Amino acid sequence: MRLSHESATVRRAALAAAWLAAALVLFSHARAVRDYLDLAGALGLRGAAEAPTPLRQAFPAFATDAHMWVRHALELLEGDSLRLRHTDADNALEGREVHWNSAWAWTIAGAGKLYQAVNGGPIAAAVEKSTLWLGPATLLLLVVLMSTWTARRAGLLAGLYIAAAMVLHERLREGFLPSYCDHHGLLTVSVLGIVLGAAMMGAGWWRAGEAAAPGLVPPSREAVRSGAILSAASGALGMWVSAASVIPAIAFTGIAGLATTMILGRAAIARGESFDAGAWMLWGRIGAAGSFAFYLLEYFPQHLGWRLEVNHPLYAAAWWGGGELVARLGERWLRPANERWARPRELAWPAVAIALAPLAIAIFGARVMSLADPFMARLHGDFIGEFWPLWRRLPELDAGMVFRVVVVDALPLAGAIATLAALRRASPMALLSTALIGAALLAMAWWQVRWDLNASAGEVVLAMVLLACWTARRSAAARWALAGAFAAVLYLPGGIMNYTSAAHSVAARRVNLRDAEVVLTRDIAAAIRASQPAGGIVLLSSPDTSVTAGYYGRFKTLGTLYWENAAGLEAAASIWSAPNDEQAARLLRAHGVTHIALVRGEEFIAQYYALMHPGATARDFEASFGRRVLAGTSLPAWLREIPYSLPPDMASMGFKVVLYKVEPPA
Repeated sequence: MRLSHESATVRRAALAAAWLAAALVLFSHARAVRDYLDLAGALGLRGAAEAPTPLRQAFPAFATDAHMWVRHALELLEGDSLRLRHTDADNALEGREVHWNSAWAWTIAGAGKLYQAVNGGPIAAAVEKSTLWLGPATLLLLVVLMSTWTARRAGLLAGLYIAAAMVLHERLREGFLPSYCDHHGLLTVSVLGIVLGAAMMGAGWWRAGEAAAPGLVPPSREAVRSGAILSAASGALGMWVSAASVIPAIAFTGIAGLATTMILGRAAIARGESFDAGAWMLWGRIGAAGSFAFYLLEYFPQHLGWRLEVNHPLYAAAWWGGGELVARLGERWLRPANERWARPRELAWPAVAIALAPLAIAIFGARVMSLADPFMARLHGDFIGEFWPLWRRLPELDAGMVFRVVVVDALPLAGAIATLAALRRASPMALLSTALIGAALLAMAWWQVRWDLNASAGEVVLAMVLLACWTARRSAAARWALAGAFAAVLYLPGGIMNYTSAAHSVAARRVNLRDAEVVLTRDIAAAIRASQPAGGIVLLSSPDTSVTAGYYGRFKTLGTLYWENAAGLEAAASIWSAPNDEQAARLLRAHGVTHIALVRGEEFIAQYYALMHPGATARDFEASFGRRVLAGTSLPAWLREIPYSLPPDMASMGFKVVLYKVEPPA
């Protein structure tokens, strides 16, 4: 696949200009977000120059996980461990395991150290402030890497198209927004690399002597294997960050490659193309070796275990087996019918390798996979929005976003389906395989909106492949014009809105209500600390407030929505669901709870009760400790209300907050 031909000098100069433009866009947006967060952070100070809490930086409301990433980074800097394996931030008093990527936590910590070296100040403040620039800087580095590889393999036009999509596509760059120092952006680019490499592989089909004319022509064997290496390396890195997020894309790549060979293989042979089984073996072996090496780096030797929510050798075995199975089945399918299933034992070990992880989950259940636990399954399915189907989230979106999600994001797939229907057996291998991957990723996004980021990566690659197919016999000017039209329709409107919203809010001196609520939890943390100037604090609140108020006060908490914190969530649910004050007091003191904070409208108390008592009625809930706290009536003597009033500059925002101190037993 090649979209353009040009000299290396022209390619390097054009890419450098594109990177400079990307840097200007990304960092000017970061400055606008900095100004907006300064505006938000000035709320709730009650006349003081700065908040009295240990941590102070305002974060956008959607960046809840950024609070926890910063806490993890600070724990690494303040502790003596090189890897993230435990935190006391939640599930008080015991704490819990952490299975987040240690390298990314150290990257956040390193950004803080660099910021401190340049600007001075305490390390905690430096880490907070560095998050404004870390996301854009990381995205720019990835743009350079991905566009360079793409331009070398598919031409300057393809490289510039990938760069433009990475900078402009609102969901592709969502994980790199300023202050959102989360890992989701890394995963999105990982999937982009998986699918981009798969597109260059063209389902493993090649033809000697790549055509000089641009278009979707069979690549050389070297290009096929280069695509296999990119796809495998991207997937292995993604496995290290979050295996659960990239395993579907890896699996879809193998399945699509095999399906494409079965559908179009004989037509490809008639066109003089050849199937490269070795490319699929290379894909499986590099992916398996890479993910296994990253597993050892993260867990060996003290922390080896059987948590299959994260990267594990069983997944490396499945990847190796999957690559071998695609190669062997692909070769067999191209043989005469009477020879296809000779020596079936050759397929046995790859099939067993693929089956090991699913079998372990089926046999051991929640001991190796948290979502097999009924409590966690109900929590995710009923109360965490990113696990809901798209149709359930559409009412929350404005008309423009609904149009982009439902119509614009589906345009590349619709175009690919129409093209495949027109070309039939003459369809290029890369188009069919990429369309199959894109369709599977989009279906997952409609099933659960959390897969939307992965789907956006598949959509970008599919659009580029479609562009190559449509312009194979067009002039260079037409090809560049159509690429510009693709980018303008698919990415520019969302990009403009994304990049200008912060500047508009600063100009209007307007803070989003949800962002203001995050700042409010900073004031809540200050009030809680004022009620107990010394000693440790353990806060019981809703999952979101536990993260944000716990962050600003550096308190221990109980219930947060991380899968590693199932015990903390069940403890919080048990407290709120207690049928009487005596049991509630016993549970509160067993977990060292010193304070309770309720932000009205997001208390999560009724949800906790429903999780503990599926099928319970409203009347059953009335008798619980949580219901009495919600009503503020018949409270036990050991629960003392802390006088609290909203900061004057937030009094008109409609927030209602109730704080309690749990008095020690007499």
